[in-house]
Amino acid sequence: MLLGCGDAATEASAQSEGVEREQSEPQAEESTEVAEAEPERDGPDPALMREQPIRCVVPPVPIPRPRACRRNGYPRCKWQMPHATTSRGTYRRWRNTIMEHWWARPALIQVLLASADAFERRYPDQVLAIGDLDAPGPRHATHDNGVDVDLYLLGAMLTENAGRGRYPDNYEGKSGEEVRELRDRVLTLAKILTTCAEGKVRIYYNDEPVVAEYLAWYGEQGFGESPFEAPMVTHNRLHRFHFHMTIAEDLAELPMPEVDHPFAPIRRPPRPGDAPHLSSMSRR
Repeated sequence: MLLGCGDAATEASAQSEGVEREQSEPQAEESTEVAEAEPERDGPDPALMREQPIRCVVPPVPIPRPRACRRNGYPRCKWQMPHATTSRGTYRRWRNTIMEHWWARPALIQVLLASADAFERRYPDQVLAIGDLDAPGPRHATHDNGVDVDLYLLGAMLTENAGRGRYPDNYEGKSGEEVRELRDRVLTLAKILTTCAEGKVRIYYNDEPVVAEYLAWYGEQGFGESPFEAPMVTHNRLHRFHFHMTIAEDLAELPMPEVDHPFAPIRRPPRPGDAPHLSSMSRR
């Protein structure tokens, strides 16, 4: 196995499916346009899984990284989010995100992989799209330190980024019960991400009922003091259709399963003039 950037030692007790960080009690082509048929899956019923403690397991997928990870830390060592076709359908790449913008610190990649796996077990019918990680440039004021990521739950968040300046309301015309179920999906994702990051997160999202319920839950978990001003806050209007999550720079890496990881160079992204969609409005 190739180790880089301080890969944590694999625990002898780790199951072959991955290695976990658990919440304490009580505590294809990657298009996001059309949902593909869900493959059949063995395992517990998703409705039952939603009642279980959150287990953060890094799945055994190959994670690209440069050879510099043998001896260097960030920024010379970054890991790349594995291609969505290797993920067993747990996530997709956001339509405006290029592979050159899917690099970050190892801890963030681990949190995303473990969180996507845990979320999919609870909501296998829900599309989770992962957007920009490290993507400095004209459309971001952040995303330049290996700790930021944009996340989309298609059809479940307040509004949808439908493209061409269209942001339809996902809750319009739905019953209170239907809206509650969609908000539960958003809350569940936030709770899983937070648990897998040991509470060291800040999430921008603009649905005040979700923010209030999340903050109440966060205060009950015993995470300790947040390294940020708050673990979830409202922000500009663009955060009605996605999470912007930042993790702490000093977040410890999760243990890793035994997998051979490929070496891959960190390629420079195209200039915005060569890829017009990369110079769209800043999403922070």
